[in-house]
Amino acid sequence: MSEYSFLEDKNLLKIDSLKDLIINGGKEIGFNLIDSQVEKFIIYLSELKKWNKSINLTAIKDDKLIITRLFLESLTFLYCFRPEDTKNVLDIGTGAGFPGMPIKIIHPEIFFTLTEGSKKKVVFLKHICRQIKLSAIECLSERAEEMVRHEKYKRYYDVVLAKGVSDIKTLIKVSFPLLKSGSLFITQKGEDLEGELKDAELELKKGNWRVKNIIEVNKPIFGRAFRLVVIQNLS
Repeated sequence: MSEYSFLEDKNLLKIDSLKDLIINGGKEIGFNLIDSQVEKFIIYLSELKKWNKSINLTAIKDDKLIITRLFLESLTFLYCFRPEDTKNVLDIGTGAGFPGMPIKIIHPEIFFTLTEGSKKKVVFLKHICRQIKLSAIECLSERAEEMVRHEKYKRYYDVVLAKGVSDIKTLIKVSFPLLKSGSLFITQKGEDLEGELKDAELELKKGNWRVKNIIEVNKPIFGRAFRLVVIQNLS
């Protein structure tokens, strides 16, 4: 049996091709990934595909798309904040670990909280943490809006991330009590961005938020363009 369970399917790319895609794709978007990091991504891919057969972790089944749209797109969130100035990051509605887990793989020094309402997905996340030996990471089977019941999470995070989860108005409302003053909320959006920002105007004003930056990401490897929205809490 192969070391990586997904390679038992003859129609999938070979392991060296997958590693090359991760390495070259990382370079294309500005990251020089080392061998140990690439190995963690390969194990992550293997376990994701294996678990996805019994748990609905992601609708994306193709190896290349998992690597590009889940792993590498997650890393682009690093365009928006400085890891060296960041101690605690919260990933809201992380699902199978995106964008938090890929960022944690290349920046293990940051403490991450991954929050997800599905208990089965959280079991998977904890399994991945063991498989690729990640520490200083917390996987919670809890919605972000429920975290405020715990005093330790209030005004705790330097950065809150969200990839493909809900609308901006809802997300900043949920994030507000969890962020330190001056901290950042970052989310990935497509063509619906302008409408969401307009809908969120009142909430932005009420919470003393400002749209700090909107970063256009249009790399050939992704096969699509998207935007990263950086919103700062000034309260």
